[in-house]
Amino acid sequence: MAIVAIDQGTSGTKALVIGDSGEVLSRGYAHLDLQHGAPGVSECAAEDLWQSIVKAVKQALAGSTEKITAVGLANQGESILAWDKSNGEPLSQVIIWQDSRSASLCDERRSHSDLILAKSGLALDPYFVAPKMVWLRERVSTGVITTTDTWIIARLTGKFVTDVSTASRTLLFDLHTRSWSTELADIWGLNIADLPELINNDVVIGEICHPDVEELRGVVLAGAMVDQPAALLAENCFAPGQAKCTYGTGAFLLTNIGAAPKISAHGLATSLAWNIRGESAYYLDGQVFTAATAVQWLVDNDLLASAEAIDSLPDARGVMAAPGFAGYGAPLWKPHATASIAGLTLSHGKGEIARAMVDGIAAQVADLLGAIAADGVAVKELRVDGGLTQSHTLMQMQADLAQVNIEVYPHPDATAMGVANLAAMATHSELNLGDFASAWKPSERYSPIWSADRAQSYLTKWRTLPANAMESAHE
Repeated sequence: MAIVAIDQGTSGTKALVIGDSGEVLSRGYAHLDLQHGAPGVSECAAEDLWQSIVKAVKQALAGSTEKITAVGLANQGESILAWDKSNGEPLSQVIIWQDSRSASLCDERRSHSDLILAKSGLALDPYFVAPKMVWLRERVSTGVITTTDTWIIARLTGKFVTDVSTASRTLLFDLHTRSWSTELADIWGLNIADLPELINNDVVIGEICHPDVEELRGVVLAGAMVDQPAALLAENCFAPGQAKCTYGTGAFLLTNIGAAPKISAHGLATSLAWNIRGESAYYLDGQVFTAATAVQWLVDNDLLASAEAIDSLPDARGVMAAPGFAGYGAPLWKPHATASIAGLTLSHGKGEIARAMVDGIAAQVADLLGAIAADGVAVKELRVDGGLTQSHTLMQMQADLAQVNIEVYPHPDATAMGVANLAAMATHSELNLGDFASAWKPSERYSPIWSADRAQSYLTKWRTLPANAMESAHE
């Protein structure tokens, strides 16, 4: 007996077959090509996204002979598309969460910022869903426009739903009532009657019936969630103050704040992590929009041989960088800002530039932890996952700048493990979150070597880079 956990991410889709004891029996992965054209553009072909799911699932199932009892689904959260509700056919590209072409629509609604923040917990920024929906509706007049999870679920099961954690990333969801808000929708000229039905995270959604995944026909889709809180769940961050950061395409820091929403006074977002067994957990979060993509930029421009070469880089020797290639999220919310490098002299070369960019990822995360502390939430240790956690250089710099202990999640697929736990709870009413509390031990631990004064001195200088970052040209 086993569960298939699907993690549909920005750069590809992972599918894991996970046994009853939580062991990974087989894996599948399919890459997804993104298009970054003019400033602010980040999109992919919808059919490519769907086929990445199909390929990853088939690859995973080919490596296992276990009977599959359920499928869990994690999604990107803030990526959207237009599609035909009658047949599931896409009517647009997928507009990826990094896309900032709807920034002007946010600017037009600045007078509503306080209301939007108080109700939704989110800043008025194109990172989130509603402005993208309005922008896309201006260009595609037919079909429905939803987050990618609703489309995937509809194709798999025929259901038109979204889970509450995904809904909380839309700017259309009232955190306090945990329902769609007519007041918020009116700000965007949207009708909540057009939005999918809201479901809790631990429900059986329906049976899979799509012919592209015939191997799963009749298996229940059970459990759905945004990728980042799924990782929060996997890393057992169940108590207020427990935090995780995923170092993937971007770096995403989430801190559990308990059963009641707390609106940040320092530029962070507040969202609903999950509603499981009728109980809710909320989180504060901040985002580094380009982490692995910043490292890939270094590789593409011959500043770094590979991501694995990070640990061979020299000291930055005074060079500092802010990797804002797709702008900055919390706490600055500067969607048009650009990356920047400072401190270069004739004695510096490629190695110092690359190291500074890597250090800049750690500095952004440390800055987010500072904002969380300013909001009154004490984080004493940080649990981390994602490909870049394999770099000792980055993780030690993270511990030094943030002045917290770091625990590395031992699996490369925290999001998939989290949604597998969710699917298990959806199909086994006797299971609760506490049953997974001792399921893992850190593969690595890092403690600060730098003094607090040295870390603060570095961050004080570094903060001038994103604060003064140039704005990219947008039409």
